[in-house]
Amino acid sequence: MRDGEVNRMRFFRKSPPALEPRTKMITSALNLAGKGIEYGPLHAALLRKPHYDVSYVDYADRISLAEHYANDPNVDVSLIPEIDIVTGGKLISEFLPKESVDYIVASHVMEHVPDLLGWLEANLYVLKPGGGIAVAFPDKRYCFDLKRKSSMVSDLVAAYIEKRTMPSFQQICDHFWNVSNANAVDCWNSTITAENAEYVIDRENILDALIDLKSKGGYVDSHCWVFADFEFIECINSIRSIIKRYDFEVASFYPTQPNTLEFYTTLKRI
Repeated sequence: MRDGEVNRMRFFRKSPPALEPRTKMITSALNLAGKGIEYGPLHAALLRKPHYDVSYVDYADRISLAEHYANDPNVDVSLIPEIDIVTGGKLISEFLPKESVDYIVASHVMEHVPDLLGWLEANLYVLKPGGGIAVAFPDKRYCFDLKRKSSMVSDLVAAYIEKRTMPSFQQICDHFWNVSNANAVDCWNSTITAENAEYVIDRENILDALIDLKSKGGYVDSHCWVFADFEFIECINSIRSIIKRYDFEVASFYPTQPNTLEFYTTLKRI
């Protein structure tokens, strides 16, 4: 094939469809023309194949995820894609070479990670210089974390030194003890506050529920980390000096908007 024909084929190649507004906001600071990964797409992947050169990452394969969410009315299991990298809870640096991807997308992932610093360090390892990690994170003030105390840098450091692969039992207790019935709109208009929000698990049964969780052992999914939007940015800026192997910066930040429950930021590897 001659060069002119190749150029014409490139010219007539279809562009990716327009991104949904939320996806566009989350990924606004990324170069999506390169190769990337998306964590935990479940049934609502932000970046769809074949329009983007993206690999899907999750702790389990598609069949296992479909079985797990089979009775969840909020999840359309038919839309769960094949998972390209099944981590089983291991860090992405065990699966991908150094500086091998141009971008990383993680929507409502970081709050679940037992070792947030270790997770961030591993992702910076596989990210090319100039690449970015786009994050969507729930703002504790407008979701079921409403009653919980914000995480501190020292909490993240403890998890990093311990190399946690599961939430600590203290984190599990904090999550289930304080999880509350809350929605973004009512939190924004102060109909629901940290003082009047009702607990999801009633006080008569909470202790037995936690004892049962402890006795069963194994992995218990929890929000390990809770922040308001400004607290998250303060924390990220504080830990830049801790992750000494890689220099990175906050490349974009969209604070939580009225009547919503999440904020967006992109961390760029320098």
